[in-house]
Amino acid sequence: MGTQSTSTKGFVVPLPERARSREILRKRIKRLLELDRDKTELRTSVLPFLESLGSVALIGGAIRDVARAGKRGFSSDYDFVIYGSDRSQFATQMELLQGVRNRFGGYAVKRFKMKIDVWHIEDTWAHTEGHTRVSRPDDLLHCTFFDWDSVVYDLASGRLILPDDYFLRLQLNVMDIRLEPNPNPVGSLVRALRRAALWHVRFGSRLTAFTRRLLLDCTWNDIVDLDMRAFAVPVLYRLNREALLKRLSLPELSPLGEVTLPVPPTDEKQTEQLVLPL
Repeated sequence: MGTQSTSTKGFVVPLPERARSREILRKRIKRLLELDRDKTELRTSVLPFLESLGSVALIGGAIRDVARAGKRGFSSDYDFVIYGSDRSQFATQMELLQGVRNRFGGYAVKRFKMKIDVWHIEDTWAHTEGHTRVSRPDDLLHCTFFDWDSVVYDLASGRLILPDDYFLRLQLNVMDIRLEPNPNPVGSLVRALRRAALWHVRFGSRLTAFTRRLLLDCTWNDIVDLDMRAFAVPVLYRLNREALLKRLSLPELSPLGEVTLPVPPTDEKQTEQLVLPL
């Protein structure tokens, strides 16, 4: 895929290539969690607190970011799942800490400087809504909207859990849907289009169909407004709805099946220059 880069105060900072193996990704996750350092908030406060609630797994966007671009590419929250413990005791602890419940069944924990969201595994939205059974970390792979987010690191065992084709999808820059039902489909559309605009990802067949359907069903101004409200650096105002729909109607054949390219780079040298919250 070539060298990635991001711009920082006028300087171009090279980013690592995408992770190609479990060993590389595991090392990046340990670096992200600062497991080889002492006296950091993660090591001294966050992880001990989470481990007091039960067994801990990191899931989703944080791992996706470091898999794609290393620690410097990290622009997500830390999403942790607690398992192997009593759900009611977990809920009691969250109430005592005044955790803020989100629409996906987790809690935002405000006692730390960094942004931490934590779920009890039995409160996983896909499980409580009956879309899939979730009782162990491996089941979490079936609970994310984007397949790039379908990856879990179990802190207790050091086990990295991911689909067999995870690294292939990263290398080919093809993103698709793992579980389509979710409580915020328009929000998922906005995130998909942001990744299309910033990373020039190709969409798999399911994400292509989802994006086309919502672009036709929703008002473009509402989509752009949501991007502006939800993110400090909006990007969708730069896009054109008709051009998106046209490109989403032109599938290409790839090793992963039919894909589309919603936002092609205008200059190959500028590809993947931005690292923004997604």
